[in-house]
Amino acid sequence: MEGLPEDELSISARKQILALLRTCTLKHDELGQEILLNKMLENLLHHDLVDQADKLICNTELHEPYRSTNQAARFCFYKGYVKAVQLDYTESNNLLQQALRKAPEKAQGFRTIATKLWLIVQLLMGEIPARSEFMVKGLKNALAPYLMLTSAVRFGQLSRFTKVVSRNADLFHDDRTYMLIQRIRHNVIKTGLRRVSLSYSRISFKDICQKLNLDNPEDTEYIVAKAITDRVIDAVIDHDKGLISSKEVGDIYGSAEPVSAFDKRISFCLRVHNDAVQAMRYPYTEHAEEESPEERRKREEEEREELARLEDGMF
Repeated sequence: MEGLPEDELSISARKQILALLRTCTLKHDELGQEILLNKMLENLLHHDLVDQADKLICNTELHEPYRSTNQAARFCFYKGYVKAVQLDYTESNNLLQQALRKAPEKAQGFRTIATKLWLIVQLLMGEIPARSEFMVKGLKNALAPYLMLTSAVRFGQLSRFTKVVSRNADLFHDDRTYMLIQRIRHNVIKTGLRRVSLSYSRISFKDICQKLNLDNPEDTEYIVAKAITDRVIDAVIDHDKGLISSKEVGDIYGSAEPVSAFDKRISFCLRVHNDAVQAMRYPYTEHAEEESPEERRKREEEEREELARLEDGMF
């Protein structure tokens, strides 16, 4: 796009990008607005200015359907990253799924970083991604550290989780997921507590501390109390004896959990259907005769350039 600075990620480039965005808005250039908005978000997130990126998203109106599917995928990714940092994991999960659906298959760089962030968000939501998500053709090697991380979370192995994070810290920093991964530690402890409560009807805080590799039994008591309050485990604490007694596990099909799971799947299917309907395009008959062959070639060249940018990955 003409007029963009050479170093689009520099601090000095923001003023020029904002000026171009203002010009495109006044001229009702919707495609230009989408491109420049993503450039601005990329610049802000590169410098970890998440709050400013959120304000920019909230104060910008984009008309749907998007003029460019590639730009729509990038915007969903950036917005999903912002929502994940702000602890809104449900909305982040929906946005990242949209980004992966809209992204072209050839954009391997974009799909890799978006998949990594999506997997972390699922873990933060308390869900365990299916193994098939890590075996996607072309992404298997890149997702190998995240598979080890997910395995540690699934079995509630805090020591293994810590080793995986420390061993791949540089990679997680480069992917900008290290901060989010640090939050998963609480989920690992919860999973480990759930497995312990199902295996033992009575167990002391000292034994729990040893099994989960926690710092000391006193902290373990507070962690168990918080888990009971959050309904992670169904147990009773005996403070005098320093142990917990797990209650008998009830029939899950007698609870509201199956209904909640079906409702979640139905909502996902309806959302996919609505997105597909909104993404449908029809020829602009009023402008069809105005576009010359030269203008058509120029437009197709710009679309190919945007696809090449997506293949280079994000950040």
